[in-house]
Amino acid sequence: MAASRVRVALPWLQAALAEASANDALPAMNALRWLGGHGRRASGEPRGWREWLLEPVGGSDLLSRWPAGPTLALENGLTATGAGCWCVAQPVHFAAGLDHLRLAPLAEAALSADEASALGALVSSHFGTDELTVAAFVHGAWLLRFTRSIDCSTQPPDAVVGHNVHDFMPAGCDGARIRSLMNEIQMLLHEHPVNQRRERGRRLPVNGWWLWGFGDGVADASSTGIDRWRLRSDDRWLRALGQALGSDAGDITTVGSDTLRGDTFIALSQPPARRCEESLSSVDAGLLSTLATHVRAGRMQSLALLVGSTTWQIESSARFQFWRRPVAVSQWLA
Repeated sequence: MAASRVRVALPWLQAALAEASANDALPAMNALRWLGGHGRRASGEPRGWREWLLEPVGGSDLLSRWPAGPTLALENGLTATGAGCWCVAQPVHFAAGLDHLRLAPLAEAALSADEASALGALVSSHFGTDELTVAAFVHGAWLLRFTRSIDCSTQPPDAVVGHNVHDFMPAGCDGARIRSLMNEIQMLLHEHPVNQRRERGRRLPVNGWWLWGFGDGVADASSTGIDRWRLRSDDRWLRALGQALGSDAGDITTVGSDTLRGDTFIALSQPPARRCEESLSSVDAGLLSTLATHVRAGRMQSLALLVGSTTWQIESSARFQFWRRPVAVSQWLA
């Protein structure tokens, strides 16, 4: 079996380690500690985990040419070219702090099919088709179609979770209009029967839509080199992009020995369980243990691992460095 290059992004893991450590609930994390002990910490801090993951095939440039809105529209058989603009509308809960709003974990604002239908119909009837159309609800979010191009820079909602939303609001020529639109949707959702039922059931109300991933269309599917990489992720945008460009792209649940036979991108963008320690135990016993096994067996040319804002590089020679010992989890938190 040929040695492969593997890049793995776990953007939530660093915060989960810190939380579990503070609560004295930190699992052993044996695989993570072994990988840290047999690698080196890379210098610099990546701008975003998706950009870092796809760096060998264009990174930020590739993502800018394949925005989330039109890429997902294309995947779902919707018209992704021509006049107008697509974006993603993520259902979210804005949690009030002392002096700012922050975005709650996305899983806590997940909608049932009936809830999504009711809220989508509400927004669609309010705006009609003069400015935007609520085109579809796919993979837990809506796809919106605007009748004109939108010049707006945005951040994916997973980058905003836990932070002051003011620092991540849409910017650019049309940023003010999109911010106003988001405020208008917030007012529509306030005290809607769907949210009243959610609150009675002790669930967070969906009190906003996070609009992001604007684009009129996608670039030509010319060679980027991504077709030579396998891609496994729970992130629908990455999977749709990979599939459109000829990559063997699939869900993170399919990661195994066969997946790691060639050059591979892997991203687990969200914790796999609700409880922090369960997520940590699951990823260490599963994905990270598989990676460590392949390093020990000499099946990897290199492994690059992103944990939050920290990146580590593990080379194939690590399997011969018997004197090296696992590092403390604190090394991943610095």
